[in-house]
Amino acid sequence: MPGRKRMLENIENRHLRKEFMRIFVLILAVFILNVCLYMTLSISFSNMYVNDRHVPGNFADEISSGIGLGGNYSASGDIGRRMDSLGVWAMLVSDSTGDVVWSRNLPREVPLHYRFGDFDSLSTLNLCGYPIFTASHPEGLVITGYPRDSYINVLVSQPYNNISRIRNITLSFIIISILLLIVVSFGYGWTSYRALKGIVKGIEDLSLGKAVHLKTTGRFSAIATCVNAASDRLQGYSQHRKKWIAGVSHDIRTPLSIILGKADKTGDEDIKFQAVRIRELIKDLNLYSALEFSEALDKSRFRAAAFVRNTATDFLNALPSGYSLSVSVAESAENKYVYGDRHLLERALYNLLYNSIVHNVSGCDISISLGMAGKRLRLTVSDNGTEISPEMIRELNLRTLPGATAPDENIRGAHGLGLYIVVEIIRLHKGTVVYSNVSPRGFSTEIIL
Repeated sequence: MPGRKRMLENIENRHLRKEFMRIFVLILAVFILNVCLYMTLSISFSNMYVNDRHVPGNFADEISSGIGLGGNYSASGDIGRRMDSLGVWAMLVSDSTGDVVWSRNLPREVPLHYRFGDFDSLSTLNLCGYPIFTASHPEGLVITGYPRDSYINVLVSQPYNNISRIRNITLSFIIISILLLIVVSFGYGWTSYRALKGIVKGIEDLSLGKAVHLKTTGRFSAIATCVNAASDRLQGYSQHRKKWIAGVSHDIRTPLSIILGKADKTGDEDIKFQAVRIRELIKDLNLYSALEFSEALDKSRFRAAAFVRNTATDFLNALPSGYSLSVSVAESAENKYVYGDRHLLERALYNLLYNSIVHNVSGCDISISLGMAGKRLRLTVSDNGTEISPEMIRELNLRTLPGATAPDENIRGAHGLGLYIVVEIIRLHKGTVVYSNVSPRGFSTEIIL
């Protein structure tokens, strides 16, 4: 046992390490991809710079050098053509007067006179909404302006279209990263779902007492190994218990036959009844084992009214003195059929009849009625004997709910396995059972099939 426990712990630790490594590799892959995208983005940015001839700062220097000195200012030839083609305007502001002493393509809204303090505002590199660039001149300051929305002047001068491209690339980068994470998460989740689907089914089968043998390969092999180990252990316990019940039943059968034979010879009805009761308890014990292991039903289609009458007749032949048994079948139920395991349903009816006898030692009247509840059959077994407490009624009915397990000590002590087996048999037939006291006295069981 300790060695097995250590083995399972080692398997679990290996499984956790594998899952951690998978997640780490996925994160690392996303990180590497982001680095590659960043490098691609950087290279793309490096190719976005304009030709040196058209760099605004360089062009401003060219204009400053080419307009001349001493009042003979002119931007002719190649410089003028380039200014016209690019939509560039330029002006020369005199150091001494602050007046514009030369200009080309100057917009009307641009002032023609500047004070010394106005040059501070030019440090924003924007004049009347135009992006501007400056260059020094021996006789003043050359200011060149470009069309609105052509440049955004930041630390690095770029065409307006380039800034838009940067925004789009950055947005694309973010979207691609998010989509990548979504795809990776979905892929990881989908593969996990497929791997866990079989394990969940195995656990569900395990809860129903079925043998489970999952594949011990793949992502969740450690969990599959543990489920298989649990299944093997439970099946081992179940087989041992089943063999033990079968052995005890076999050992009791021989002395019980002797007791029944002696009782028949002596005519002692009490001994005979108690022996028959022990025989029925053995049958209940074997049936309880079969129901617990969910053995397959042997279903067939048979007439409900005939089934009830035949079962009551068989039971009536062994009915002790002091008891009476009556059967009533409603006309609406006379020709209705049941599809189920005839032997198990007979066992359920026998258990209800024996319950009335066992708990009413001084005798009682037992009645069986068969009728309809809508489109389903209603079978009622009642007596006018001893009532049971409301607490026990409530506990018995709780056992009829889906998911209820074996009866607790209160039920086993008061009513044995009989009523519990009734519930299990009817549940296997998709029916319901309701226990209740009847007025003025007695106990009743209603079965809907």
